[in-house]
Amino acid sequence: MKEQDMVDKTKLAELYQRVVQEELGLVATIDEDDDVVFKHPDVGTMFFSLDADRDPEFLRLVFPRFVDAEELGITPEQLYQVLNTVNTCNKAAKVYINHQGSEADAAPRVSASIEAFVAAPDNMPDEALLRAIVGRTVAALRSGANEVIDVASDMAQPKH
Repeated sequence: MKEQDMVDKTKLAELYQRVVQEELGLVATIDEDDDVVFKHPDVGTMFFSLDADRDPEFLRLVFPRFVDAEELGITPEQLYQVLNTVNTCNKAAKVYINHQGSEADAAPRVSASIEAFVAAPDNMPDEALLRAIVGRTVAALRSGANEVIDVASDMAQPKH
């Protein structure tokens, strides 16, 4: 991409911040990585991971490190089965083990994300499109995270 064609990272982050605040009614901040961070009252902290320099058209909403196998009452091996089940059956959201940031003796935690292309290559997304999809995107991510908990709960229940 040529220098004059590059998307301004501040403008991209401000676009997402504005959309989150106005469409979801939530306070959103821009962190040192130019990601847009917000706390959903029913879920917890989420963020839009943005890369204006290399991929401004790529939307990635992340719900980081929200649960681990011990909290779910299942074994680490069962957790992989849960994640596979959820990824197979759930729309849009993907759930995965996140080892990043884990302390050596800490259990790996589950993260969830939704990823999509929302503009042509090297272009900023259209604000109207982001406004139209942000609620559904957050709802789908919430659904994926809730499904992890539901499937794990079913697995943890003793069978009679």
